[in-house]
Amino acid sequence: MHLAIVEKAINMLHNTKGIDKAFLLDKNDIEKIIEFEKKDEQMDSLYFGKKHNIGVKKALVADILIAFVTNKEYEWPKDNLKIIHRGEIIGRDISNTTEIKRYMNSNDHCVFGNIVINFRKMKELKHTNEPPLMIINANPWTEIEKIDLVSEALIASPSRMTDKYIKSKLSSTDDLHIGTFIVGLKLIEKVPKETKIAHIIEN
Repeated sequence: MHLAIVEKAINMLHNTKGIDKAFLLDKNDIEKIIEFEKKDEQMDSLYFGKKHNIGVKKALVADILIAFVTNKEYEWPKDNLKIIHRGEIIGRDISNTTEIKRYMNSNDHCVFGNIVINFRKMKELKHTNEPPLMIINANPWTEIEKIDLVSEALIASPSRMTDKYIKSKLSSTDDLHIGTFIVGLKLIEKVPKETKIAHIIEN
């Protein structure tokens, strides 16, 4: 384990506006999160469909995994969720509050939190046995990729079960903790494999 990289990454997260706490995930944490994410993908929703969290899957096979919790000041990732049915995008996440309000006043769309779905397309789902697919991508963390030995860094949004688990790891019960994310750091190939967290997962 390259502790210097872990320490640098955590310090950078703590210096980011809206992030309250960041910590390294150990082998036990990773195993539990993998199970939570598998269970979550088995749960289908009538309107959101079958979830395919590509972002978390990519993060979980990284060499170093860090979790962090956010407050209301954190700038959430943009455009990382899409709902697709038969090759057509019928819904997506929106971070702009003004744009969300505009959709809330529209008869052509339904708003679920920050997710906007085409109302006509949503009604058509009742008459098909083919559920939509919710695709969730990760966002790159370009600042940390400038550090030596880090080849790729991703920030992913986990399931509600993982969110609850990450929050349970904190001693604080502060209600301001509104979101959780997972950071996956991939190291360049010259780093010995035995030092990688991915090696621990495979065993």
